[in-house]
Amino acid sequence: MQETGRNSSNLAWTLALLIVVGLAGGLYWRTNRAWATHYNQIELRADSLLSVKFHLEDDIRDLKSQLETAADDKAYFDKRLNQFHNMLSRQDQQLYSVQQARLNQTNSIRLLKQQGDSLTLVRDSLENQLAASRDKIGWLTDANKLLIGQNKELEQEVRKLTTDMAGNVPRATLTGNAFLVEPRKANTKVTAKARKTRSLLISCMVPAELHLEGRQEVFVSLTDEKGETMMPAIRTTTVELPDLNDVIPVHAAQMVSFTQGPQRIVFQINPANTLRAGLYRASIYTREVFLGTVEFRLRDSFWFF
Repeated sequence: MQETGRNSSNLAWTLALLIVVGLAGGLYWRTNRAWATHYNQIELRADSLLSVKFHLEDDIRDLKSQLETAADDKAYFDKRLNQFHNMLSRQDQQLYSVQQARLNQTNSIRLLKQQGDSLTLVRDSLENQLAASRDKIGWLTDANKLLIGQNKELEQEVRKLTTDMAGNVPRATLTGNAFLVEPRKANTKVTAKARKTRSLLISCMVPAELHLEGRQEVFVSLTDEKGETMMPAIRTTTVELPDLNDVIPVHAAQMVSFTQGPQRIVFQINPANTLRAGLYRASIYTREVFLGTVEFRLRDSFWFF
């Protein structure tokens, strides 16, 4: 009996132990599953945050690129705006000069008309006195014809002067026009980046009003905004302009046969070394005539564009 009671007690303890172990195992499995689910959620959130971080970095790079482009565009448009204001100022000055010349012409014409009216009055007076001055009729007639002839000559001279003033432009103020500078890459595509420039195509139109004749040597001189040479010159030469004699660096030269019509001159310059970013000026001369100048800018290259 005692053995049977002991066995029953052991069995009860065993069952209790199994129940406790089962409960502990179930609780561990449930806790472990909850932690696994929580860990998976954390990993998903980390992946999502990492993806957002990458997108934000891409957006930051794009914004930096746009900011650099906007800065370049602003500088370019500021320069163009200043050039436009300068052009308007020059046009205003020219308009004022033309208005003054026109006013002077109008005053001259008015004076001549007054003189003509006075001469007409004199002629009428002479005609009225003709009946009483038979002996002077020949002399008065000759004097009247002389005055009329002088008046016509004056009118012709005024018309000629008016035409000359309207059509003539002082030669010293004439230069070439339609300047064009094209920095080109090795594949001949146009670029604005100094490091990628392999050649410079520079051209301008020479108007017929300059009256250049025969074969003449034309030079291109390249300088920076400080007046220093943009690249090593092939030689130097002396130009003898009406108001200046100067020695200029020559970066390209060619013989040109000038005709009566407008003529376009084109130069191609291949730099031996990589160019630096900056503002440059291309000036074109013959030995006795300044054909004009044009400014152009080369910019730095950036890693993202």
